[in-house]
Amino acid sequence: MSFPDPHHPWDPPRSELGRVDWRDLDLPAAYPGDRDCVIEVLKTKPRHWLDWYLGKTQFAYEVPCGFVPAEMTADQIREINAMCHIENELIDEALGRVLGHIDKRGWGDDLDVIYTADHGEFQGDFGMMFKDPYHVDALMRLPMIWRPAPSASVPPEIIEQPVGHVDLARTIAQAAGVTPDPRMQAAPLPTTSDNDRERVITEWDRGYDGQSITLRTICRDGFVCTVCEPGTAHDGHEGELYDLAADPRQFDNLWDDPARASLKSDLIADLYDNLPVARTPALEQVALV
Repeated sequence: MSFPDPHHPWDPPRSELGRVDWRDLDLPAAYPGDRDCVIEVLKTKPRHWLDWYLGKTQFAYEVPCGFVPAEMTADQIREINAMCHIENELIDEALGRVLGHIDKRGWGDDLDVIYTADHGEFQGDFGMMFKDPYHVDALMRLPMIWRPAPSASVPPEIIEQPVGHVDLARTIAQAAGVTPDPRMQAAPLPTTSDNDRERVITEWDRGYDGQSITLRTICRDGFVCTVCEPGTAHDGHEGELYDLAADPRQFDNLWDDPARASLKSDLIADLYDNLPVARTPALEQVALV
């Protein structure tokens, strides 16, 4: 079951607009401040960050043509986020009706519930809106609820190790008692903290309007390390490295920090040692615009 919202153009029914007043909202913790503050933060990141913020280039077709993040005001961010909150409330209520119906039919005890999103949204983090080739928590750390069927008697557990969407196919196969397709990557989601999860990998490989960006990212041991592979946007030397414990907003890019050179090399080696085998030949990239 899929809900397209919360999503641009952020248009909940007029009758529901009174649920959240944008004037009551705080700006996100990762909102740097005015335009000059944002530029100071983005200057430390690979160049596609600042190029897109200033409207010099665009890297994905989902973003409305002509949108320039640097022209967005703080109040516009608040208003957009208010619309997101309203849409989330409406989805929550809709899911309540669905699950209530399931229980009335007597199916609830044998039902696994998985609730998640396909990606995050900036929603004002780094002075940005929308998404695309930026591998930071705003876009990668997603809400996900998995409630195993009560009849499975899986005890509640807090799992600190990294997991990813690629785990869901094998998780669903295991819950349904079917043999997974051997092409499925990853493994079923762990149900106890005693597991061997070490890393999760995120990739971006897409071109738009003559621009090409390829990102490979590893999250491991509380660090996020992204390699910007050669393309029109990068020469292969740029990247990002964040210590999530010391810098949860991911403002401080440690990629060029000599004190972190050994750590960076280790994470990059681990990233490429664990990349899934690529499809050969690669599928053609097709975008409808």
